[in-house]
Amino acid sequence: MSVHIHLFDGERLTAVDTGAVRPLRWAAWQPDGSWCLLVGNGGGALRYDPSATLRAGSSTTRFEPITTDTKHNLRGVAISPDGRRALLVGNRGAVFLYEEGSVRALSSPTTENLRRVAWRPQGDYAIIVGNGGTVLRYQDGDLTHIPGDRAHTLRTVAWRPDGEYALVGAYASRWAGYPRPHALYKCDGRYLQALLTSDEEDDFVAVDWHPDGRQALIVGYAFKGAREASSNKLLTYDGAGFSYRAVEASGALLGAAWHPNGAYALLCGEGGALFRYRPSAEQIEQVASGTQDNLVGPFWRPAAKGQSESLALLLRGPEERVYTV
Repeated sequence: MSVHIHLFDGERLTAVDTGAVRPLRWAAWQPDGSWCLLVGNGGGALRYDPSATLRAGSSTTRFEPITTDTKHNLRGVAISPDGRRALLVGNRGAVFLYEEGSVRALSSPTTENLRRVAWRPQGDYAIIVGNGGTVLRYQDGDLTHIPGDRAHTLRTVAWRPDGEYALVGAYASRWAGYPRPHALYKCDGRYLQALLTSDEEDDFVAVDWHPDGRQALIVGYAFKGAREASSNKLLTYDGAGFSYRAVEASGALLGAAWHPNGAYALLCGEGGALFRYRPSAEQIEQVASGTQDNLVGPFWRPAAKGQSESLALLLRGPEERVYTV
């Protein structure tokens, strides 16, 4: 049985068959919105061309497999701002450079599982985050460690639009040895600095800056254990302080991202959970998804020239939450 993704047109989800046989974990759009890279388990990678869907209506023309020559699960991918390169990261310290249609492995200084990667908006370097508090800097073909405050599992990373620093969401597990674990960090490309501590085992799985750079959206949940329902959280950060609100959902939130025009953010999660957050009205409204899939993302397609509609891609996450994000 092949894996499907979902496309969101602003009103409803549409399932699309990818032809992949293993779960997909992350996605990244070309800056001009012309195509998308998807990565997943077993070294899986696909190039998705949505315009081919409209031309032929055949799954064989929409998703082009990319050979990575690895069996390690790939967890994150990011395309450079100029669209010429992409970094793919995954388990056992795997880092790959995708350039001119081919993939090559980079020499990695770690064997920790790597989860996410984000290019600085200026495109001069990227930072990669993962387990064991690992933060790497990729620049000019080299990977180096970024030092800083002690951390545990780093989940997600997003640069402020001006490139001054990135926010890094974490799983604030007490197993890391903190009396009050850190759930959020900032990284300027040289140092990782703890920013927010937590009395709960917060798991911040998504961070995204508003297009105007004035505030960041931070989404996740407080892990209560296998037998207790997790409490979902939405935080905003303006560079000086935080605001917080709870999000009522039957399962855990697994992702969030601002619409390209900044009018609202789309939140997604377990059991087909889908919400719109409108900051102007301080309103969170549920969107009928029509699916029970665990939804990961969303990944908004950048607005192309002459393109009026907005499209978000969401992945169908595995059943086990720990493997979803």
